[in-house]
Amino acid sequence: MTWSLNNSRVWNCRANSSGIGYQVSQWVPEGTPPPQGWPVIYVLDGNAMFSTFVEAILRSGRRPDATGVGLAAVVGIAHGDERLFATELRYRDFTFEPSALVQTDAAGGGGAFLDFITGQLAPALAREFNLNPAHQMLFGHSLAGYFVLNALALRPGAFACYAAISPSIWWHPPALAERLQALNAPEVQRVLVATGEWEGNPAPWLPPGPELEQLMKRRQTRAMLEHAATVADLLRERLGEQRLRYRCFPEEDHSSVVMIAIQRALRLMFEA
Repeated sequence: MTWSLNNSRVWNCRANSSGIGYQVSQWVPEGTPPPQGWPVIYVLDGNAMFSTFVEAILRSGRRPDATGVGLAAVVGIAHGDERLFATELRYRDFTFEPSALVQTDAAGGGGAFLDFITGQLAPALAREFNLNPAHQMLFGHSLAGYFVLNALALRPGAFACYAAISPSIWWHPPALAERLQALNAPEVQRVLVATGEWEGNPAPWLPPGPELEQLMKRRQTRAMLEHAATVADLLRERLGEQRLRYRCFPEEDHSSVVMIAIQRALRLMFEA
């Protein structure tokens, strides 16, 4: 185990549920934690997201009176190599069944990955670093956002807040809908589902040509905005208007929406 700057550390952890190794990054604010322990955000795709979350909290958490964001610990979970997004490993860990749109033998490990986070990693970190198990958020983007929605359906009591940004519901919409229709989650405080306007329409900076045509064909097949709106309606029925936040941010695409969604998710986590 090695310690790095800014009160963060990075180490390798092997999941008891699957034997698979993951890279875990953790940052804890300086100072005295609240009486119940630090709130904590668990961030998927940790290689791409962890540092961004830490900086967001360092910037916004200094002035909660102005930003609505307090101080919280951050835990990033990555797939154990140097890539920001390990595609085949994301297929393995963020899905619960095969998809008709992707040919891969790796799909379906989401249950074991969820067991690792909720049954092994989070309880151990809460005990060792004074984290508050009643004030936790799970954040994921794209296919990781699809995982977050499934985690909400399967383990609603594991986190107080869930943030699914541009979730890849196209992976298997009927399976997710069936799980969410059975959702009974009085312990869930808030859920954020967010997309960007240009996930359904071509962004104005994209030049016309064959590449744009292929992109739009893929987007029509995946129907990101339509699927997200449908799931938001279902969650609104199950959770009520006050606990569900659905946003389609104007002038943002599948990648850029993440930066806005991070601040919105953090603010949501600290709502009274």
